[in-house]
Amino acid sequence: MALVNKDVVLPVEYAREIIAGVRGRSKALELGRRLPDMRGKTYKLNVLTALAKAGWVKNSQNPVNTEGAEINRKPISQIAWEGVNLEAETIACIVAISEETLADTEDFGVSVIPTITEEIVAAFQEVIDATVFFGDDSPWDNFTGIVAEATAAQATVEWDGQSGLSFYNAVSDAMSYVESSGYVPNAILGAPSLRSAFRSTITELGVLAGDQGEVGALPRHIDLTGGFDSSTAFAIVGDFRYLVYAFREEMSMKLLTEATIDDPATGQKLYNLAQQDMIGLRFKMRLGVALPNPVQRVSGVASGNVIKAGPNAYPFAVITKGEGSN
Repeated sequence: MALVNKDVVLPVEYAREIIAGVRGRSKALELGRRLPDMRGKTYKLNVLTALAKAGWVKNSQNPVNTEGAEINRKPISQIAWEGVNLEAETIACIVAISEETLADTEDFGVSVIPTITEEIVAAFQEVIDATVFFGDDSPWDNFTGIVAEATAAQATVEWDGQSGLSFYNAVSDAMSYVESSGYVPNAILGAPSLRSAFRSTITELGVLAGDQGEVGALPRHIDLTGGFDSSTAFAIVGDFRYLVYAFREEMSMKLLTEATIDDPATGQKLYNLAQQDMIGLRFKMRLGVALPNPVQRVSGVASGNVIKAGPNAYPFAVITKGEGSN
């Protein structure tokens, strides 16, 4: 099946390639955990905010009844839940193309579509990763980005940007932040410069570290979408299982022939498709992202008959470069 506009043919198969490309290259979607597709705009997650606390039944402290027998009173506890909303928001893009440009190609524009596909994939990837990791233009009030939330939780480690040994220690310290919160670090994410930092890592003896233990074994992921701002955070270490997302609408593609397209920033009219013999390809995706931070027994603090979340517990930590960095 294809979308047809006079002599312009747009194969629907390319929409599937765009969907696969966005999901396959966006590090937020690759490393995060996908939940079942949303049936409406809001999807409520139940997150533990308090855990049950057990205790010994101490006979010496138990009262006795009228017959002189001990009354064994068991400790009482409770489990508390809190709803975290996953809100579906829209990412969209319109590509305007001259009909003459497409008609002048030998295959009626089909050869142009792969280039469009690649650019749309890159644009969507950049938006998703920049928002999830750095909170750029975040449409979600309850999610300001991993870096901002980790910083608020004081889960940051500074690296001088020069010493290989200190980078090794920085990664180890970031892992410790995550582990002390009760989570298990399962990846480190950064820009391409993350590779060179690992290559420069040295042991205390000053030799290249071929085996860097748990630090070296931590899976490394390089974000090539352009959405990772290494000047704000050199690397993110964390338990990415707690980054969750769900699609309300994976990707829709619509052919526009008579629309007027305005600049979203200024409202200025850019194109009148019918008047200028152009077509517009509108791509739209709706998804929700959240980072539930349930209470963990490792970092939890006893409060009465329950265990509540400890201060600054968070499943991610951030490595930043210090002032003396290159």
